[in-house]
Amino acid sequence: MNNQAEELVQFLNSSPTAFHAAAELKKELQQEGFKELDPSEKWDLKEGEKYFLSRNKSAVVAFITGDDFLNQGFRIISSHTDSPALKIKPDPIIKKDGYYLLNTEIYGSPILNTWYDKDLSLAGKVVLKDDTSFSLNEKLIDFEENLAVIPNLAIHLKKDINKTGKIDKKKGLRALISQTLNLETAKDNKAQDNKNETDTQNSGQENESLLFKDLIAQFTDHKKEDILEAELYLYPTEKAEFTGQKKEFVAAGCQDNLSMVHSTLKALLASEAKPWTQMAVFYDNEEIGSTTPQGADSPFAGNIIKRIIYNLNAQKEDYYSIIEKSFLLSADMAHALHPNFSEEYDKKNRPVLNKGPVIKYNANLKYTTNASTAAVLIDLMEKNNISYQYYTNRSDKKGGSTIGPIAATQLGIKSMDLGSPLLAMHSTRELGGSSDHAEMIKVMSLFYQEN
Repeated sequence: MNNQAEELVQFLNSSPTAFHAAAELKKELQQEGFKELDPSEKWDLKEGEKYFLSRNKSAVVAFITGDDFLNQGFRIISSHTDSPALKIKPDPIIKKDGYYLLNTEIYGSPILNTWYDKDLSLAGKVVLKDDTSFSLNEKLIDFEENLAVIPNLAIHLKKDINKTGKIDKKKGLRALISQTLNLETAKDNKAQDNKNETDTQNSGQENESLLFKDLIAQFTDHKKEDILEAELYLYPTEKAEFTGQKKEFVAAGCQDNLSMVHSTLKALLASEAKPWTQMAVFYDNEEIGSTTPQGADSPFAGNIIKRIIYNLNAQKEDYYSIIEKSFLLSADMAHALHPNFSEEYDKKNRPVLNKGPVIKYNANLKYTTNASTAAVLIDLMEKNNISYQYYTNRSDKKGGSTIGPIAATQLGIKSMDLGSPLLAMHSTRELGGSSDHAEMIKVMSLFYQEN
């Protein structure tokens, strides 16, 4: 256990959603003297200064301008703020068989059975009325309290539950929140209690919509009449913590990919101005394909790079030469070897927890690493006595991907994929190594600072 790992645990506990993670990034950047830029306004940048901006309250870009970026380019580390989750649907309250349920939709690819029988709360953002329809007020909210649970069906009623494990995504992930919603707009609809409720919810729609706004108002400081819309997610309230005989593990959800977000942040905050420009891109929506304005499969990062260099008097053609001189490090967690299922991994390239950063390879470039880009990081790590590991999928397994190929393709930049090892990826309770985080921060700091 170390200070960096303790700070990671605090960061995880403060970041139930991508919105909250971005808010934490903003807070720490401002504390360290980074100036916030308004993307809708003209910029007046200076060499050697620190800046950041955000989009959608869920993605952040921070950078330190270099004084010779024309010749030295950019060094960029990218990660993503989102994690697999259960998102609350619009008009979500369902009244059925004497209970009130929240209707949910799957975001990304979570391990669904890990959401059962957990104490859950709600967090996200609300959009509030303001002076004009095109200038509305957005605020982050977190209910914080244990509010919901998705109960399992007893094994006595589903004898094969330990064999099939199949989950009904339509109704099996609705979260139970109450038997009686004691709110001022709630109406006792006895007729609805006496009939079979259907998924189409063809009655009580207006009342149930009001009930959800009342629920938000009850747990926040916002008046129901001011609430126009909400974007909320369920999250487990169990706190991140250290575990293991020597506290060598970090047990928490969202380590994929908030661990990489936090290590990137800490490396950038520790950096000083260099001839090259140092940049951190914290994308959103990686878990659903990155095809959003704040995702990696967009002009988001490329447009910001252009704005930076043009503001510092570069010419249009300079952009292309700068990109050729730049390097992208795509930071996303790597699969650690599971001792109970070691046959599912490659025979040789099988990283373990607390043994250092993981270089990720894939022959079909689902990871962007190649010999030339990997050698840069390997040289830095070997010169500084940092242990490292390799990961490749077992040859008959397709595996996943990350933002690396998408961002590198958008920018046309040389790139590689790196991550800390993680067990139970996409579970509500993932398991990482407490010493790996400090080693990753060291590697990222070297990437930013070394000649």
